[in-house]
Amino acid sequence: MDLELYHKSETLSLRQKLIAPFCRLFFPDDPIKIVRAQGQYMFDEMERRYLDCITNVAHVGHCHPDVVKAGSLQMAKLNINSRFLHDYIVQYAKKLSETLPEKLSNFYFVNSGSEANDLALQLAQRYTQHEDIIVLESAYHGHLNSLIDISPYKFKKLRPQKDWVHVVPIPDTYRGIYREDHPDPSSAYASEVKTVVDEIEKENRKMDYPPGR
Repeated sequence: MDLELYHKSETLSLRQKLIAPFCRLFFPDDPIKIVRAQGQYMFDEMERRYLDCITNVAHVGHCHPDVVKAGSLQMAKLNINSRFLHDYIVQYAKKLSETLPEKLSNFYFVNSGSEANDLALQLAQRYTQHEDIIVLESAYHGHLNSLIDISPYKFKKLRPQKDWVHVVPIPDTYRGIYREDHPDPSSAYASEVKTVVDEIEKENRKMDYPPGR
């Protein structure tokens, strides 16, 4: 089976013409054209093999035969909205619940990381009745409007930072502000968070903390 519809240069030309520029390519000066993947590897049109350290959706490797088989069988049988009653969704929830503490026994099944993060933000804000949130510099949480607001990687290029979003340094001892030569980098990074929390509380705003803080 021919895995290429177009020569690489034509694929790039069509992408530049038809795909929104906001959807950026990796390595734009000389993009890699991937035509297939298996396990931990991706392959380009010349069959060059690349160890995939970027893709974030293939949790058990690309094209795992059990996943391919299960997906194929299910799509050949049924693919509907979860608001219909069906055995598999409750079977899956039951199996998940058996691996978790008893209090974690209700589930929301979502379609993407963005949807999951947006739901988490809604639940946290509704439960705490607070908006203030602390995020790491350069953090990216998704493309939804609510998530751009809490993603420095995105909002720095698009809009002003919200006053309820507080950014702290990434705890990186290689490139960060506290490095391996610091006597106690973990405490130093934790202190950065405490400073932000103290500033929030000085303004009579509220933060919720996990038990044992």
